[in-house]
Amino acid sequence: MTLPIKLVMSKETTFTVLPITANDEEEIMDLLKRTFFIDEPLNEAVGLYDSGSCLEVEEYCRDSLLKGLSFKAVEPKGKIIGTMINGICPLEDEDEENSLLNQALRCPNPKFQRILHILARREEGAKLAEKFPSDKVFVDIKVAATDPHWRRRGVMNELLRETENITKQRGIRILRMDTSSAYSAMSAERLGFNCIYKAAYKDIKLNGEPLIVPKEPHVNDAVYIKLLSGSDPGTLVHNKT
Repeated sequence: MTLPIKLVMSKETTFTVLPITANDEEEIMDLLKRTFFIDEPLNEAVGLYDSGSCLEVEEYCRDSLLKGLSFKAVEPKGKIIGTMINGICPLEDEDEENSLLNQALRCPNPKFQRILHILARREEGAKLAEKFPSDKVFVDIKVAATDPHWRRRGVMNELLRETENITKQRGIRILRMDTSSAYSAMSAERLGFNCIYKAAYKDIKLNGEPLIVPKEPHVNDAVYIKLLSGSDPGTLVHNKT
């Protein structure tokens, strides 16, 4: 039995925050298919899920689910109504063969290939290793999603709170959130993150043409960072996961 990390109760809201387990995997993926996979501006702009699936994105999400850093929000009847999928990443990736640019060049899916090119430009522009030379790793908020019926009820706030807690426990002080939408950028700023990279989609080009231009108001691609105090350096993690 997994004990709740946080039980949130109010007159209109009751949910529990728990670590994600292997038994949650398919329900989490179902939630993402109803939310993030179709709502995320880059996915929508290229029609990534027009066929009903994208194995590359699903593999990306599954890869970090069970690393001990990801959380779910569960309503009283046991339904998962929110998730935050996180992973530990090196500030400077020495695996050039598996860089985002090389992944883009090898990708057989032309729609996802365009997204990978955007991510490669994002990584190049963020320059985390230069900005934080004393740090080795950071925790990346890879995916966050909430059931539409539970939005604006504090679910993301509590998922982020537990993500911050586990990040500190691991001895890591950098928490990263990439934002491809205007709404996620506003949320990042409201939650205390600072923007370290921003580029207009119309200016991110390949062969002279914009790679992807989502619908307004989603005009900028950005990287946000939150530096956490109170991390335990005695448990600092240097491994790649």
